[in-house]
Amino acid sequence: MNELQKRFASEIEQLQQVAVAVGDSGLVTSQGGNLSYRVSEEHVLITPTKLAKSSLNFDDIVIIDLGGRVDFAASGRRPTGETPMHLNIYRRRPDLQSLIHAHPSALTGIALTDSDILARPLLPEPVIELGPILEVEYAEPVSRALAAAFDAVIDYSNAWLMRNHGITVGSPEGPRRTLELLQMAEAMAKSVGVAGRVGGIREISREEVRRLERVVSERGLPRPGNPEVVKTLEELYYRITR
Repeated sequence: MNELQKRFASEIEQLQQVAVAVGDSGLVTSQGGNLSYRVSEEHVLITPTKLAKSSLNFDDIVIIDLGGRVDFAASGRRPTGETPMHLNIYRRRPDLQSLIHAHPSALTGIALTDSDILARPLLPEPVIELGPILEVEYAEPVSRALAAAFDAVIDYSNAWLMRNHGITVGSPEGPRRTLELLQMAEAMAKSVGVAGRVGGIREISREEVRRLERVVSERGLPRPGNPEVVKTLEELYYRITR
């Protein structure tokens, strides 16, 4: 076992297990999607290119630095082509520890439309834990242009809907927590679909968003968004400038 594998063995195991769960649950198909885990100031664990997530094992996880240099990769393994996107997010959002990019059916369906419905306050738990799911303009996959497309909205959420592509979700914790948030986002997207068929979608009021801020404070929860930029949930949803 490589020395870095030994050093980060438990973190590699968590990332591998979550990647398999993402694949097994249908949040990605074929060889799509990618996951990463910032495990130190210098090192990021990341999934390899051209492998189905449900088939990943411990040795498939690649270790890179924040500049993209490969510090460990098993024979025949290379980091995902979306590495520039992951590293750009980590550079812009030092509070985030893990990221999952996936293509769940309900969320990706909304990404095919011009609707901003997921950027609105709809359900209390996603408001508190995810923030508004903000749209990232379409750019060529596995390109630096796609990485740069996040810059306009990177500070105002922990979840980004990639137009005609999929979603990326981050959290200040490990991949298990990020998977929980991805599942929450997909569940909300499914609920939106049901509401639209039944009779319309009702938002939480601005006053209720303010009240949810008390829940965040009382429970000591990490607020979505860049903590250096955003101080309240109301700022997230209504883009208040201070």
